[in-house]
Amino acid sequence: MAQFGSADALGALGRRFESCHPDCLNMTTMKDIPFYTVEYWQENWDAIISRVENGETLGIEDGKNRAVMVPADDELFRIYTENNNEAS
Repeated sequence: MAQFGSADALGALGRRFESCHPDCLNMTTMKDIPFYTVEYWQENWDAIISRVENGETLGIEDGKNRAVMVPADDELFRIYTENNNEAS
C-alpha cells in the first residue's frame, strides 16, 4: 500500500495504461470541435460517420450534456479487436 506523500507527482513515473489516450478532452481542445444536436446526428448519421472515419473529431450535444466521437487509431483498433475476439 502506498504511503501518503510517497507517490510521484501525478503518477508521472508509474506504469502506463494499456491505452495512453486521455479519458477526456480539455476545454481548449473542446472549443475547436464542432458540436451538433442529437437531431442533426440522427438525420445525418452516414455523413457524420464518414467525416469521423476521415479523421475529424465531432461533438454531439443535447442542450445539457456533450460528448465527442474521435477517429480510431491503430491502438484503439487493436484494443477493440482483442476485446471482441475474447468473447467469441
